[in-house]
Amino acid sequence: MTLKLDVFDDFHVHGASAPEWNQRYLQVSPGAMHSSLAEVTTDSIHVFRKWMSERVIQQGCLPNGKICFAIPLGKFAGTPRMQGHEMHEDSVVVLRGGDEFTLQRPKGMELMAVTFELDEFRRLSDERPWAPGARALLSRSVLRAPGRAMQRLRYDLLSLFDETSTTDPCKSEAINDQSVSRGVFEALCELFDGAADARQPVGSASASFIVAQCHRMVAGSGDSPPSVEELCLRLRTSRRTLQNSFRQVADATPVHYLRCVRLNAVRRQLMSTRAVDLNIAQAAADRGFNHLSHFAQRYKALFGELPSQTMRGRTCASSQDGDGQSYKA
Repeated sequence: MTLKLDVFDDFHVHGASAPEWNQRYLQVSPGAMHSSLAEVTTDSIHVFRKWMSERVIQQGCLPNGKICFAIPLGKFAGTPRMQGHEMHEDSVVVLRGGDEFTLQRPKGMELMAVTFELDEFRRLSDERPWAPGARALLSRSVLRAPGRAMQRLRYDLLSLFDETSTTDPCKSEAINDQSVSRGVFEALCELFDGAADARQPVGSASASFIVAQCHRMVAGSGDSPPSVEELCLRLRTSRRTLQNSFRQVADATPVHYLRCVRLNAVRRQLMSTRAVDLNIAQAAADRGFNHLSHFAQRYKALFGELPSQTMRGRTCASSQDGDGQSYKA
């Protein structure tokens, strides 16, 4: 069993630390971004704790052949949303291999998750079959879990980080990988026996849909981003409804949020190209920023640095860009 710790000072580098998840991070709240990632890995499961200092939209796709369960940790300001569903302290997220996801992370949110190899999960399920109602919940995105079962799952997952970091790798009584996966599986069995589908109010679902559609249209607009008025026309909704939807889902105005989508796209492009291959003015213009001085001010306000200070040519950014260390148990 292996423990790995990473600290990042840029969320784009953080996203590149797990390329198989195809993750993208979009920063929404202004400030220098800091994040940490702790991982415990065995032959059949991967457990991680991820914390981010700023409000971020996290997008990605769970690799095929896996199943993932995620839960929030601690207190945080604001309401996170996974696939448009509100998350609370008793929420459990379920992702299946090939599932694309969007997570609205409020400032300072920490998330913990365990990912099973699907073959191992099925093997354990054959050994200890779940009740039909619990098994049916595996097809849902967000569930509400009973408090006691949630506490057990949190305790079992958190204890892995303590056990791994304190285990002497030279001792023969190293933690058995199969017993670890079986213990976590048992905690999930207990949790799903009492879990329920987390139904969301119609208004909340509608707001999430509006924000997601606006995000998609602006992200794909290139150098001609639509105005708020154009978005209202395309979605056949009022400006007030649009404003309220963004406030509810993203704690931001539509103008700020959608500008952040474009600023993040510029930053990602700058970080993945060399200065000799693409200058800042062209990268900005490619996303509809035609006034370079205004663009630079907004860029600095969001990311805490001028575009000229952004590291260039980091296409192959990985966890090595962080302050990572690995420990074997």
